[in-house]
Amino acid sequence: MNVEKKFVRNYLSKQKYQSGKLAAFFILTLCLVASLFYWDTSNSISGLLSANKELTFNSGEYWRLFTTSFIHGDIEHLMSNSLMLFILTYFVTAFYGSYISLGIGFLMGIVINSIVILQYGENTTLVGASGVIYYLWGFWLVLYVCITKHMSVISRLIRVFGIFLILLVPTTYSPSTSYLAHYVGFLLGTFVGMIYYLFKRKHIASFEFWEYRVVPDFEEEDRLLEESLS
Repeated sequence: MNVEKKFVRNYLSKQKYQSGKLAAFFILTLCLVASLFYWDTSNSISGLLSANKELTFNSGEYWRLFTTSFIHGDIEHLMSNSLMLFILTYFVTAFYGSYISLGIGFLMGIVINSIVILQYGENTTLVGASGVIYYLWGFWLVLYVCITKHMSVISRLIRVFGIFLILLVPTTYSPSTSYLAHYVGFLLGTFVGMIYYLFKRKHIASFEFWEYRVVPDFEEEDRLLEESLS
């Protein structure tokens, strides 16, 4: 007799939190409102939101490391980030909770912005949620590789590499885009995802379910039948 093993479900088979859409709409609304204040230079708030080395580190206005993730240079910049920000906030929140997507996500945004701004000139301004988006990508993809054990390692890596090439590697160069923020964010997301998995691996593994089925070995049955007839 042979035992056939069939994959049924794992941690990613069903959402764990119902607040995914709410979190995604909340963060997009926050980005829109913050950006509107930033674009309206007639108000006193506009000049307090963006971050560069001079204003943030030299002048000690460290809150800018947080607020600059929510503002965008123009409506085109906001729209280009909105789809991915919505999708990733939704999925990361739905499976891992808002404390990961919104809490740790934007705390990591501060780290990303700090690292990137320190590499730029005094008055080079960094705005936008791209670093956070790439953080969420790194977090999601490394956990996908760790959780989907029903597939071979090669298959998992090929899928992740394909997503990385198609969605995360730019096809054109834009001098106004901070590619450093993208890849610092992705690397931090990957690191945080691995740490998360190390602490949560037993909980995550508890959702993995396999179905076992006994399959008759017809050659063995034929042999036994021949012996009984002889």
